[in-house]
Amino acid sequence: MTSNADGRGQLRGGLWIKRTLSVYSPSQVSRWLSKIKYPGDLSSFKPSVDSLCLLARLSLTTFPFENTPMHYTEAHWMDIAYEGLYKRMVESEGKGSYCFGLNGLFFQMLKGLGFRVYAGSGRINEQAPGVTPVFHAFVHMILFVQPTEGSNTTYLVDVGAGPVCPILLEEGEMVVGASPSEHHVLTNTARPDSSLESFPNSQVPEKFEWRLESVHDGKDNTQPRSTRVMYSFIEDEFFDADYKAFNYSVVGLTAGLFWENVVCTKFFWMSDDEVREVDSAVDLATLTPLNRYLGRLAMAGDAVRRHVGTRTEVLRVMKTESERADALKEFFGINIPHDDLKYICGRGAELKGQSQ
Repeated sequence: MTSNADGRGQLRGGLWIKRTLSVYSPSQVSRWLSKIKYPGDLSSFKPSVDSLCLLARLSLTTFPFENTPMHYTEAHWMDIAYEGLYKRMVESEGKGSYCFGLNGLFFQMLKGLGFRVYAGSGRINEQAPGVTPVFHAFVHMILFVQPTEGSNTTYLVDVGAGPVCPILLEEGEMVVGASPSEHHVLTNTARPDSSLESFPNSQVPEKFEWRLESVHDGKDNTQPRSTRVMYSFIEDEFFDADYKAFNYSVVGLTAGLFWENVVCTKFFWMSDDEVREVDSAVDLATLTPLNRYLGRLAMAGDAVRRHVGTRTEVLRVMKTESERADALKEFFGINIPHDDLKYICGRGAELKGQSQ
């Protein structure tokens, strides 16, 4: 084996990722492939950049990013154990998880398919575009994958809250997002508050932190692009014990996005008419699941919205928990039993107009 000849997309020091075993059996991996509608089977599967990209996009259109167990169960708990994730996401209909669950399942399935992969972590930024980022602690899961046999070229993969396809781990690397109006960019930088420097008294901070940025076009040509740092991350490897601790901290928060909202997001394939809407020059005959544009359904707070390119449509406004449960079922296929609606009472995400 030899390293990438031009040195692009390498981990620090040119490190290689070794192949490790999955917690899932071949039959479980096969069932997952069928669940996400992968056009092939385990016996003929070959790891590659394209197959990795296709798996990521199929996962995004199959499993929603959602935190309903945090609000509509007595335990108020997000189960990220591998057995629980398989049961919830593969054996059940419509259900998903948030980053630890979505990327955790994907992580082990990639292993079962023969990919060389390890798990990392990032710090989420919730500040608006154009505002100096303020990063949380490590509460986001990401994956690093070397998909090509005999190469240590590395890609960032994130089916929880990142780009819709793998992105080469390289300064300035850019990929198209869900549609042409969105792009994701990787930058390598130094934290201004870091205590580390390149050599004694250099006053030059070490660039060891990566940032994933999202760039969105305006709704028309008169509006400028907006750029927002989604999260920062480092190349260190993180393990199950780390994510268990992170999960406890997120579930236990009584402030922030997940406490204040029932969150549910799911991607869908754009229709031909929607594809033409966002890209009038596209040749529809060339579109495949690898390059067809994606739209996004999103629930946050009291509304469900449908995003196609720069266009956003409000599909439903909800005043009660019963109405929100109906919307979760209709738009996302997630069934919340009526008796479980009581568990959100008194929580930050509760719709105060609730009538049960």
